[in-house]
Amino acid sequence: MPTVCFCADDFAMNTQIDQAIFQLIERGSLQATSCMTQSPLWTNEALKLKQYAATIDIGLHLNLTHVFDAQTFSYPLAQLMLRAWSHQLDKTLIRKSIQQQWDHFVEVLGQQPHFVDGHQHIHQFPVIREILIDFLKEQRFKGWIRSLSHTVNIAPYQFKSQLLQMLGAKRLTRLCQEANFAQNKQFAGIYDFSITHYPNLCQQWFSHAEHQLLIMCHPSIGIPDTPDSIYSARIQEYNYLTSEQFFHDCTNNNIKLGRIGGYNV
Repeated sequence: MPTVCFCADDFAMNTQIDQAIFQLIERGSLQATSCMTQSPLWTNEALKLKQYAATIDIGLHLNLTHVFDAQTFSYPLAQLMLRAWSHQLDKTLIRKSIQQQWDHFVEVLGQQPHFVDGHQHIHQFPVIREILIDFLKEQRFKGWIRSLSHTVNIAPYQFKSQLLQMLGAKRLTRLCQEANFAQNKQFAGIYDFSITHYPNLCQQWFSHAEHQLLIMCHPSIGIPDTPDSIYSARIQEYNYLTSEQFFHDCTNNNIKLGRIGGYNV
């Protein structure tokens, strides 16, 4: 029976996302969520999330591209990619940002993250991944790190899946192996966030599921107060994950929902 973990990204980005995540945790639809600790909402929302720390994996959604306020250290994604691949990133500033985001997490939740990943997958970019792995070794990190090394490629999104793999997934996996950091075995959830039939996508991902398939998702209950280019897709995902069809689809595909951190990874 394949084990599938649904992880909601972007916790604390806005209240509509957080409300969706809390509801889906209560329904048993989510087994993990990944947190943006630079958000002004973080402290209050994290105190509500803390009660679920024993039942789901709560991770750090490392951010270097989303701007919360004038103090946020970030780059536009294209610029960050260019600087990463040309090795023009300031290592000291990257290390400082990782430390600050980590400290915000630990200060409020009173524990290390169960896992670490990256907003827009920046945790696997050159320079950033090496600094992150060294930082986690210093922290004696015992959790897992998101891997895109083995993505489930579903038509018509094969190119996007392969592109995201090429943006450093294999190298990050080698670094994790050398440092004895665990990772998920499979990864899914990649599509173009257009108005599509999300339940069909999930059913296709289920059909390819093996042990420890991590499916990223981005649910929200409604239109946010701040700009969000994918809010329509977020609502679509939320509607499916709150439906009875979701659980029927899991049963029909012999899927067991479970935490990545709940197993010997």
